[in-house]
Amino acid sequence: MTAEIDRSSRREFVTDIGRLASAVTITACVNPSPAGALVPRNRGLSPSTGAWDLSWVDHLAAATDRAVFDWPSIGDPADPVVLEIADRYLDNCEAAYGSKRYDARVVLNIRTQAVPVALADAAWERYALGIEYNLKDPTTQKPAIQNPFLHRAPDPLPGVALPTLGKLLQRGAIVLVCDFALGHLATRLAAKINGHADDVHEELRNAFVPASFAVPSGIFGLARAQNAGCAFVRM
Repeated sequence: MTAEIDRSSRREFVTDIGRLASAVTITACVNPSPAGALVPRNRGLSPSTGAWDLSWVDHLAAATDRAVFDWPSIGDPADPVVLEIADRYLDNCEAAYGSKRYDARVVLNIRTQAVPVALADAAWERYALGIEYNLKDPTTQKPAIQNPFLHRAPDPLPGVALPTLGKLLQRGAIVLVCDFALGHLATRLAAKINGHADDVHEELRNAFVPASFAVPSGIFGLARAQNAGCAFVRM
């Protein structure tokens, strides 16, 4: 299943939803507690077993509704398209089911140029990823020294609050990270610090935001999520 997103109508819809949110509190579809948080067993290829951590697939099995959102381009943190659409999907589930019992899950398939989105603030500062990707912090308008997708950007319009990656994680999102692209990033960053690419690669895996899983490639992650029952939402 695919969904084509019209950018101009998306902006109008986000504005309308923001105005509605100022009058009505929207309840999250998923309210995970810290005790029930999804914790990866490993950040990539296990050196002891040679196996990838696919425990996220089991986590999807209990969901009544699930969708995977492909994220190949890093985009603009002041207009986070993928986060907006994923957040809308969860709100739509809330509206559709109301008080009925359900469990809606989103999977963010981060690949190609977007892999820094899955990295915590410390990695952004250490490797100057804001400069590497020419991304400005929406608040300071300077090169980002923390992950700008994790944090709230200034409201674009009165009553409009843009979603963040942090918010999606609180709502039970699962993040898949293309390890192939991550390896290429590690090679570039290692050259800048005169380090070893393998060491940087492992460091980046350990710098993931919560509920993140390395997958062999973004294509694998996208296909495996669909095989696990996720509808495919293409930007």
